Amino acid sequence: MTARSFIPAAERLPLRIKLGNGVGSIAYGVKDNGFAVLLLLFYSQVLGLEARLVGLVLLVALLLDALIDPLVGYWSDKTHSKWGKRHPWMYGAILPMAAAWVMLWHPPAIRSDWLYGYLLLFAFLMRAAVSCYEIPSLSVVPGLTSDYDERTSVTRWRFIFAWAGGLAMLMLAFGVFLVPSPRYPVGQLNLDGYGYYGWTGGALMALAALIAALTTHKRIARLESVPPVHLPLGQTIRKIGRTLANHAFLVLLATTLLNYVNVGMTFSATTYIMTYYWEMPQAGFLAYSVSLFVGVIGAFLLIGFLQSRIEKRVGAVACMLVSLAFGLTPYLLRFAGWFPENNQPLLIPLLFTLITISNGMAVAGGMLTQSMGADIIEASQERTGERTEGLFFSAYFFTQKCATGVGIFLAGTIISASGFPAKARPGDVPLAVLDQFAFYFVIAVAAISLLAIAAISRFPITRADHERRIANLAASGQTGSGPP
Repeated sequence: MTARSFIPAAERLPLRIKLGNGVGSIAYGVKDNGFAVLLLLFYSQVLGLEARLVGLVLLVALLLDALIDPLVGYWSDKTHSKWGKRHPWMYGAILPMAAAWVMLWHPPAIRSDWLYGYLLLFAFLMRAAVSCYEIPSLSVVPGLTSDYDERTSVTRWRFIFAWAGGLAMLMLAFGVFLVPSPRYPVGQLNLDGYGYYGWTGGALMALAALIAALTTHKRIARLESVPPVHLPLGQTIRKIGRTLANHAFLVLLATTLLNYVNVGMTFSATTYIMTYYWEMPQAGFLAYSVSLFVGVIGAFLLIGFLQSRIEKRVGAVACMLVSLAFGLTPYLLRFAGWFPENNQPLLIPLLFTLITISNGMAVAGGMLTQSMGADIIEASQERTGERTEGLFFSAYFFTQKCATGVGIFLAGTIISASGFPAKARPGDVPLAVLDQFAFYFVIAVAAISLLAIAAISRFPITRADHERRIANLAASGQTGSGPP
């Protein structure tokens, strides 16, 4: 037995470990929410850049990030230090991550063509710094426990903190920072507010990441007895390819790709939809943020109740179908003329009830899907004899980010294809443009969601498979009895 084949016991974890590990997801939640909801709006409507080109720049930054994620995953698997594999990366990424975030929201007063370059630079640096933190942080999860249901519990806490961080910043944005002023009568176009948003987000990300690293440090940060084996580059690439050519992982990767294309597209389009299609007042944006978090809490409670009663695959399919149905309902009813008009009092409660249910079920499906990722680690270990959490989660995380970038690009494309004017004011956009925008959006969401549901329905690892595998590894002496 080598240190690389060690897996943790199938045990329940102390609540403080789950909370501490979950808190670190706040950093990713802040970043993801900012990129998905506000960044396209900030650089296009506030700074005046072309929406399609902003989406393209963000996509290019993400493709450059492709050079970072696999390396971080592989190198973190091979890191050999007294702080273990993951924690040196987590500590080292904190300050660069916060600094890049602040710079992203404080662009200099330069020509438009230079501003595209500035956005590309700091979008890339931000994504690279997040990779250096989030991939090792995700890779910590399978090392905490090998219990089938407990991994779902850990994942639930990561999700709720990620959403809490992102939505807390969203509520601060719309409730405190992006409010009307004499200089900026439309709150969402308040340039000064975006600067305060950047400083606050950077501080919150740094604090959350530090807490998570310190909480899990004592439990898993250790010098392993056997140093990792470093192979020549060619052999390394072939080995990475063989490891990732895992059927269960490819199914999960396809599902993740499709789901996060939808996430990126939906959240990038949401500010446009809320501002121009539904013509939300300022209070409506706060209500929207609250409704999203209510849905996340509902997902957290629902999965807590169901996790020991269902297969992850079955639950994910059911949740995603319900989410799609409730998410499309407001638009389909509006197309049919059966939904309240924008000035009617019933609009906000009805719309946000449907959004709450749709988002909650989508998050519940995401919790189960990400939990499946931890179960792939032992399936690969059984076949290869090695644990490569960093490699798997780097591919998972890169796919997540890449898909979000594609989604943001699609949102920019839909906005441009519908003929949306730059620096538009609510109420001034022609109805034909808004209807075309909503129609393109609904078609894209429905098609991508159905493909994702079809993909995850083919995930092959069941509870019985996982428990048999853990028993086999235990019989071969490859499980641990707890933290060293």
